Amino acid sequence: MKRRLVWLTGLLGISVLLAGCGTHNNTIIKAPRTNVDRQLPPGHWGLRKLAPGEYPNMESAFLDKKGLIRAIDRSIQYMRTSTSRLFFPDGPITHRQELNTLDDFRYMLRNVPTAAQFQKNIVQRYDVYTAKGYDSRGDVWFTGYYTPILYGSLSQTPEYRYPVYKRPPDLVSNPITGQTLGQKLPNGTIRPYPSRAKIVGQHLLRGRELVWFSNPLDAYVAEIQGSAKVILTNGQVMTIGYAGDNGRTYHGLGMALMKAGKISARKLSLSAIEAYFQIHPRQVEDIILHNKFMAFLKVYNPAHWPLGSLGVKVTAHRTLATDKTIEAPPYQSIFPRAAITFVTAQMPDTSGNIQPFNGFLLDQDTGGAIRAAGRADIYMGIGPEAQTQAGYEYSKGRLYYLFLKPALTPLGGSTTQPAAVPPGNSGTNGNTPAPPASEPAAPRGGVSMQQMFPGSR
Repeated sequence: MKRRLVWLTGLLGISVLLAGCGTHNNTIIKAPRTNVDRQLPPGHWGLRKLAPGEYPNMESAFLDKKGLIRAIDRSIQYMRTSTSRLFFPDGPITHRQELNTLDDFRYMLRNVPTAAQFQKNIVQRYDVYTAKGYDSRGDVWFTGYYTPILYGSLSQTPEYRYPVYKRPPDLVSNPITGQTLGQKLPNGTIRPYPSRAKIVGQHLLRGRELVWFSNPLDAYVAEIQGSAKVILTNGQVMTIGYAGDNGRTYHGLGMALMKAGKISARKLSLSAIEAYFQIHPRQVEDIILHNKFMAFLKVYNPAHWPLGSLGVKVTAHRTLATDKTIEAPPYQSIFPRAAITFVTAQMPDTSGNIQPFNGFLLDQDTGGAIRAAGRADIYMGIGPEAQTQAGYEYSKGRLYYLFLKPALTPLGGSTTQPAAVPPGNSGTNGNTPAPPASEPAAPRGGVSMQQMFPGSR
């Protein structure tokens, strides 16, 4: 599966927000003057190893375990697929090391009794890396994304006239990374896929409509967020998600409205866009049409939805989306997939009130508009409250990645017996005790290629 364009800044356009300030409940959030979307040179890794004295204090995050073990289990599920090995070439972090880290960390969460002992174990047993950030000093800008609940119809009616489309049969993607290669012509050649305006204007996908919406903004939100729960006219619920895109450069709707002088950068928000659309629907529709990027969607089984780009379900407030752009083998992105991260930033509650946040998240998704080491998106969940949190999440913070030290990684392959040493049993030789018999095993098996890259064949 390729990237899911799933975060609110995809709708607003992060560069728009950075043109001025964001306002969170009368708190002014000043944007940096530096370009947070600054990309690293090709082949560069996005992390820098820290000395133990530089490790952040993670004790408060240890006390907040809600949804965390479930998210770790999903990363383990991904790491036990054969496909995951393709994205861990020879270092700097190996596939075995990543999987053992997840096993070990999960065991510590369940068995280490105090936050102080947990922090001590991290310092003794883990390597901690910091994201280089947009300024090479570790500063990262965090935004939020969510899954909307919308109303739609399976057929076109006078009320429901705006569709999202199924994946076209002539769309060709890299079978490993899911990245769009182009349009396959009858003679076998591949050319860039048509733009949104051409697809819509020439009705190139007529007959491939997936679901219809009552206004173009709802259709656009479903497309750009990358997943949506759709309540149909018959009362049934349809869960849809990303199935590919036309490979064109994405331009945020918010940026276009600001450049046109319709909304000021200071007042820019999803609610402001919705309010403007209510008054000027044709203007917003025209701006959407001029965005060359278009995503295609498919129906998902609710049990496996919403999915991140790793082919496993995302977890509210525990899934992080980062840059995973890969041009060619070896398939190594600037951030390692499925990894445990520690985030220090600001986080809004369901009312939009901003509070300090220190927590563990799993790098399980891809930002379709994120191409840098200084940007990351936090998944907020499903529905209106998640939308509020996603809309207000805009803060500068730090992003750390945690890995079990290579010396503590078994050479014979991954293990289902984590290496965390409970207090009082650490000894001096670093031996690993077996987990208690009551310790439940992490999920085994994996996901199919179709789940990993839905619609990519």
